[in-house]
Amino acid sequence: MILLLAVAAGTACSTPRTASGTLGQGKQRVVQLVLEAAHALPSTVQFDPPTEVGTQTCRKTIAGYVIGKTGSHRAEVPLIVHTPPNSARAMLGVIERAWSKAGYTLDRSRINETGFPQVRAHAPQGYDVVATAFVPPRLPAQIDLYAVSQCLRGS
Repeated sequence: MILLLAVAAGTACSTPRTASGTLGQGKQRVVQLVLEAAHALPSTVQFDPPTEVGTQTCRKTIAGYVIGKTGSHRAEVPLIVHTPPNSARAMLGVIERAWSKAGYTLDRSRINETGFPQVRAHAPQGYDVVATAFVPPRLPAQIDLYAVSQCLRGS
């Protein structure tokens, strides 16, 4: 019985908590995060600022199974940055230094990936931003930026 309760407690609920702030504020912040990263790059890159911010419904889960919705949403936005040929990997270093200077917590666990090296940053208030370089020879030279908020109230 005790073992069953311990297992149930360890796997029970992984529902994300709803953070303070509104979804509208979250949408503004994720756009700001990807634009800050893009503007940290040299003027040789090209990008179009995001025109739309997506949302993702936050879900209640128990033991990994979805059992409903929390009533909150995550704000998310991608931004594709076109870089000069053979420069995308080096551009990750520029973004990484900008994020470090801003005080973000860096995750470099995927920086040495062969085809798609990546650096992640955890910004204040639960926002995450990711930069992934496309370096395979047959793909266009680019960096995909992506930012996402915690679960926030609003629609």
